[in-house]
Amino acid sequence: MILVTGATSHTGSRLVKRLVERQQQVRCLVHSPQNTGCLPVGGVEIIQGDLREESHVCIALKNISILISVAHISFAPALIPLCREAGVNRVIFMSSTRRYTKFPCESSAQVIEAEEAILRSGLNYTILRPSMIYGGPEDNNITRLVRQIRRHRIFPLFGSGANLIQPVFVWDLVEAIFYCVEHQETSGKDYTLAGPEPITYRRAVEIIAAALEKKIILVPVPLSLCILLAGIYKKMVRRPRLTAEQVRRFGEDKVFDITLARREIGFSPRPFEEGIRLKLAGEA
Repeated sequence: MILVTGATSHTGSRLVKRLVERQQQVRCLVHSPQNTGCLPVGGVEIIQGDLREESHVCIALKNISILISVAHISFAPALIPLCREAGVNRVIFMSSTRRYTKFPCESSAQVIEAEEAILRSGLNYTILRPSMIYGGPEDNNITRLVRQIRRHRIFPLFGSGANLIQPVFVWDLVEAIFYCVEHQETSGKDYTLAGPEPITYRRAVEIIAAALEKKIILVPVPLSLCILLAGIYKKMVRRPRLTAEQVRRFGEDKVFDITLARREIGFSPRPFEEGIRLKLAGEA
């Protein structure tokens, strides 16, 4: 049986659907039962619990052969000893390309620390490291872009918009996870998963606008000014939705080498144009 954590997330719910479609026995550790509407009806065992509670995790791990952790990678250090005690044969952890940022922060430090713990764990692990995930109505960044383009004719760009991004379509990521489930030889490996090639942020906005058949005016705003305004904004509100650190990271190129994933797990991500069409058509 396979245990999935983070099963009600954007990626997790699609993974569970694919596992069930392919006749896998699936158990999900779910924090809030009211969020299970996104999971397939029947064929899934639901256990209510909290990843931060060791007793809940121990119950969920009983008789589990494979753990797929789609929950935040920071949970990995706590899960590792429990997996050893439960005799779990395989563990697949979803990490993040955030570890490669040139602007270290708490979240990137968590990713690096967790990955190092996995490498030392002695478990039959596989680490999958996706870039920004998009597809479906629940993805964060691209859905916000779509919403803003739909509502406004003028679209401000942080900087010139020449920074490179390499988003990965959610179903391409799900297929990569499933491949690792079925292929034991991926144990002891880590794979970076991103789109087929980097594109500029400006180009991504233009692709979305074209798919929406919306004419927009792109207005570049100097990155230094955006950072200054974000700093002022942070001082004015208790819970800022945007920080200067986030703006700085936004301006860096996010380009990743997916050669190993292409060669060893047959990873073949679709172009951003195709993924956006599927997302807007409700097929993602």
